[in-house]
Amino acid sequence: MDLVGWQRTAVDAIKRDAIVRSVASPRAESYILGEYLWSEEGAERSALQRVLAGSPHEPWLAKLIGAQLADERRHARLLRDRIAELGAVPRPAPALAQAKLWWLERSCARYGSAFAAGPIVVVLAAAAQLEATGVRMLRRHLDVLEARAVSSPTARVIRAILADEKRHAASCAAAAERLVCDDERVAFAELRERVARIDRAFGVTLAVRYWCIVASRAALERAREAA
Repeated sequence: MDLVGWQRTAVDAIKRDAIVRSVASPRAESYILGEYLWSEEGAERSALQRVLAGSPHEPWLAKLIGAQLADERRHARLLRDRIAELGAVPRPAPALAQAKLWWLERSCARYGSAFAAGPIVVVLAAAAQLEATGVRMLRRHLDVLEARAVSSPTARVIRAILADEKRHAASCAAAAERLVCDDERVAFAELRERVARIDRAFGVTLAVRYWCIVASRAALERAREAA
């Protein structure tokens, strides 16, 4: 197994165990849902909004971006409502996650003028990668809930979001491919590799932090219940 495969396996195992511990713990569950909310309301959404409000684009592209933003607003409402049902308030994204998104934006800025279609190629390439990562996160969570708490309201929320996220990942990747000219393929491959490398950065570190927070919240809550 190569380093990327090892990292993905380690992250999956750490986060899967954390999700198992979060079952029936509102405090732990709300923290995890808060992470999903950061993704829905984070840098990708802001970038797509800037693109849509900027230079005019072909109708098919404007329609794709508009539909995706509408989906993400709906996802955010679902997540906020479920977090409120759990008696919690969403917290801001942690500094390390914000630093990672800042790094992604700064590192990919050089490709803004590398494509005839403009910076939208960079935005779509990043969105495709982040959406694919989101699909893995949601699928992992749903797997745990379907094995342990299939009737959980959280399972219904995640199931509803996951279907859209799969479509977003595929449509963003296809749109970026459609916009890239033949003589831009090398630069596009470099861009996608750069985005993927940054997306993987701090993967195990962030997973361990995630596990510690989720496990401690679940343990504290269960200790209070037992007292």
